[in-house]
Amino acid sequence: MRKRGLLLWAFLLIFAWVVPTAVQAAPAMSLVVNGKEVKPDVPPQLVQNRTMIPLYFAGEAYGVDVKWDNNTRTVTIDDHAGKIITMKPDNKTAYVNGKAVTLEVAPKIIKDRTFLPLRQVGDWLGATVGWDAAANTVTFNDKKSIAVNGNVLTQAPVYQLPYGHFVRLNDVAKPLGYEVKKEAEKVILEQGAEKYTIAQASAKQANGYRLIDGYFAVTPEFLSQVIGAKADWNDNKTACTLDKLQYITGISRTDDGISVESQGKMSYSHFTLDKPDRIVIDFNHARLKEGVSVSGTSSKVDNVRYSQYSLSPDRVRIVLEMSAPYAYGITAADGMTRVTLQEAKPTPSPTPKPDASDPFVIVLDPGHGGSDSGAGGAAGNYEKNLVLPIAKITESILKQNPNFKVIMTRSGDTYPTLQDRVAIANNAKADVFLSFHANSATASAHGTETYYNTAQSKEFASIVHKHLTQATGFTDRGLRTANFYVVKNTKMPSTLIEIGFLTNPSENKKMLDPAFQQRVGEAMAAAIVEYYNKKH
Repeated sequence: MRKRGLLLWAFLLIFAWVVPTAVQAAPAMSLVVNGKEVKPDVPPQLVQNRTMIPLYFAGEAYGVDVKWDNNTRTVTIDDHAGKIITMKPDNKTAYVNGKAVTLEVAPKIIKDRTFLPLRQVGDWLGATVGWDAAANTVTFNDKKSIAVNGNVLTQAPVYQLPYGHFVRLNDVAKPLGYEVKKEAEKVILEQGAEKYTIAQASAKQANGYRLIDGYFAVTPEFLSQVIGAKADWNDNKTACTLDKLQYITGISRTDDGISVESQGKMSYSHFTLDKPDRIVIDFNHARLKEGVSVSGTSSKVDNVRYSQYSLSPDRVRIVLEMSAPYAYGITAADGMTRVTLQEAKPTPSPTPKPDASDPFVIVLDPGHGGSDSGAGGAAGNYEKNLVLPIAKITESILKQNPNFKVIMTRSGDTYPTLQDRVAIANNAKADVFLSFHANSATASAHGTETYYNTAQSKEFASIVHKHLTQATGFTDRGLRTANFYVVKNTKMPSTLIEIGFLTNPSENKKMLDPAFQQRVGEAMAAAIVEYYNKKH
């Protein structure tokens, strides 16, 4: 008897592939099992826009136990690993170990041969199944894993083709902090000052992106060359690690700024805050080495704070509190990043409006309150009590800016109605409106969402979502549109955030951490400052 994995994937060859685009010539389709192309001697058949493969191919070619009972007109498949599947032609109900399941397409008898469906059966048996449209190839293989900076991605399929293992670009880019964009026929990876362009690979090549199941997909080896990372497979090619992690080993104050020591050349982004005057630097792909501390003194730097701002993506935040509003420059070299403070700026950032009597009005809306507790958390906590302190942190930071007027829809455990909240913003002729919420669903639901309703709100919501996902470190569930009353009826750019899922024990625990709340509050203030600076 052959190994189970060989039997499994050979068996899967008998099932139909649900092609995401119309198949022009089914017989020309390639079939790849565990990276090797195979050719059944009976051609595939196109049925209801789905390609069907004959079941005898598995039995004859690979020894999978497939039986046909002519009396009951039943197909029985035994994977020799404790799973028995039975089906009948023209019947969408199949049975897996006696339990009924519904197929998308029923088995068919064509020219005295039985043809069977693939994808759902592949899911039952633990297959990774993919469709490479450019190469007209169906691929299915043993499950393999990919880890980014030491964290295994549990929802990231790995597709094995004859010319490499491919992973969906979004799956590995997000934990590294990259935003994925499409420009013409190229894909752009962008984060801070980093920007990489990836072209589409030719028919059967690995140097570029491919479209697998409609997603951009690349090999870890190719991606590592593009972004300067390291990709390694274990000996039997079942697990890959993609590593672009660097450690900050020391921070020192100097006469004209600070120096940040690291194991390699760091990439970063930065912005400023005032009251007090601060420079905020986010180091990408970074972690703090154990025992890191700040040494030295400087007449220009009053204080230096640092923290592991987020994991997945790995990001270290360093904040310089300056003795005056200095201009600054940042230079990065291998092993050292320097922040050099120069002559004082004539005016602090952000630039004030020409008419100081016309402030930028910000309405912050902590959701629920009073008799409306909002969603219940896994620890017995309530949404209303979570979002209020986060909104207050945002308020306290923004109120330090003389250009801003900040209005809270509630500052305590009260319940302004949805109509009240909208009226507060509209009557104040607010410039932006931000509503704070936390999500609820099943215990397994997880991630961060940001919502908007009108076209004028999209840019503001996009900036908010970028800062929010960086702060939470939760799964990015995307920027979405919705008809929520407060974003639909406010007249200014407005957005509603769902920080995480209270019903998810892990996310709920993190959201209750004061350090997490501080980080999200700061992120929302930074988002509003960024939007303001874009408009003034």
